[in-house]
Amino acid sequence: MNIKAAALIQLAESRSWTIPKLAERLGVDYSYLFRVLNNEKKGGAKLFAGIYRLCKEENLSFDDYMEFETLEAFNQIKNSTR
Repeated sequence: MNIKAAALIQLAESRSWTIPKLAERLGVDYSYLFRVLNNEKKGGAKLFAGIYRLCKEENLSFDDYMEFETLEAFNQIKNSTR
C-alpha cells in the first residue's frame, strides 16, 4: 500500500487546509504526516484509517489517495476501520 502524497497535498490546498490541519483531520501527528508526504516514511495503519475516515466524511474516493498492490490489501484496511 502506498499513499498518493501529491493527491493529499492537493486535497489540502483545495480545501484551504494547512498540512497541520490535514494531519489533525487524519488523526495523526503533523511531523509524521510531513515525513510521509516527503517520502521519508511510509504510512501505517493509523494514517490509512485516517484517510479512509476522511474520505467517508468528505465523500471522497479512497482510491484517489491510496494505491494498493492487491485487492486483499485494500480489504484489510477497509475491514480494520469498521
